Amino acid sequence: MSSDASAAAASPMTNGSVPSGTGSHREADASNNPATASSTQHLQSLADVCADLNQRVTSFLTASPESEVVKRTQEQTRISIKVIEKALEDYDFNALSLSYNGGKDCLVLLILYLSTLHTHFTSQSAPTSHDATASVSSHPLSTTDTTISKFPTSIPSIYAKPPDPFPAVTSFVDSSSTQYHLSLTHIQTNPGTKPTTAKANSHSSPPTSPEKQRTQAFETETTQKDPSEAGRTITFRDAFAIYLHSHPSVRAIFVGTRRTDPHGSSLTHFDRTDGNWPDFMRIHPVIDWHLSEIWCFLRSPHLAPPNAENEDGEEKHLDYCTMYDEGYTSLGGVNDTLRNPHLKYTDETGQERYKPAYTLTEDDEERLGRE
Repeated sequence: MSSDASAAAASPMTNGSVPSGTGSHREADASNNPATASSTQHLQSLADVCADLNQRVTSFLTASPESEVVKRTQEQTRISIKVIEKALEDYDFNALSLSYNGGKDCLVLLILYLSTLHTHFTSQSAPTSHDATASVSSHPLSTTDTTISKFPTSIPSIYAKPPDPFPAVTSFVDSSSTQYHLSLTHIQTNPGTKPTTAKANSHSSPPTSPEKQRTQAFETETTQKDPSEAGRTITFRDAFAIYLHSHPSVRAIFVGTRRTDPHGSSLTHFDRTDGNWPDFMRIHPVIDWHLSEIWCFLRSPHLAPPNAENEDGEEKHLDYCTMYDEGYTSLGGVNDTLRNPHLKYTDETGQERYKPAYTLTEDDEERLGRE
């Protein structure tokens, strides 16, 4: 899994702070962070958010493709939806979680997950023809009361947070998690620089008991409020152990890893963790997406919010982290992330500038800004 993906195998994880209702952070006990009433009173319900996204995804899928990349992206979207549908068939909703860090790949995954949840829960709650007629006549622009009563109110999710996040990433994670009703547990990592860290952040470490790993990681989190204290190391793997210890119902986690990410080459749509990772099923709906397809999806006008405004003459599109428009193509922490050198150019005044990330199309150039 990549650090730009929801939960990459080689990415650092985070220990212990969750956003409060005011947008600040407090020390976490690895618990969920549902939004407060003050921050959600003007938001759509999750049911309506999912219905709106489902309508937009359907519009994207039914549009006549104007290019090969759009055609490929539509096909990738259909495949990803089928993977998510299978996950919802195999697991109860409460047994599923989502790894989310605000990156482009996990944002695509999140949009598709929410869209599919609309279909999943409305098909389960389909009323009789008489009830449907009555419901449509009384609520023509919203989901039915029957559906709303069974629809979840938030999305269980984990944010494996680097020790040095960019403020822009933090801002986007906070705003998007509120917009999309994520019950997002922040767990901050301090992966350290020891030679063993690479193994702890991959899936190649020697196997140990998953329960032992969960317990050890949880004890580390509960006894250490400051990840840097005494040089303690909290790896990406540790963060998942902490999360699963405090969320024992979770059995599978959606991850935005792609084939071209580190440790992604041999993954499938469903892969159980191995080595000494805590035991859970990793679900990879976007594993076979290419960089050009990720940006085709995120910037499609069919997926733009209804109230989105055109900026600088560009077509409307989904909101994503603003750093992507500044030449960053893969987002990690402040100390290991640079603008992509392939996007650098000199403008007419002689100043050095960077093209936006969506202009890069080659997968093997995506991580050139990562150290």
